[in-house]
Amino acid sequence: MKEIVIILLLCFPALAYANPVITFESETHNFGHVVPGELLAYSFDVTNAGTEELVIQRISPP
Repeated sequence: MKEIVIILLLCFPALAYANPVITFESETHNFGHVVPGELLAYSFDVTNAGTEELVIQRISPP
């Protein structure tokens, strides 16, 4: 029983810091001069630099 408690205590710090970490190649994009009615699109490259699964639940403009 002592061994299990010791193992859990040793593993706890690793579990406490296991997080998803989102990183972007670029966080902004300037479309420059935009003509009214023109359709624009841009893709942001997103990377999970963390150790857990990254779940994006919602995206909204600033």
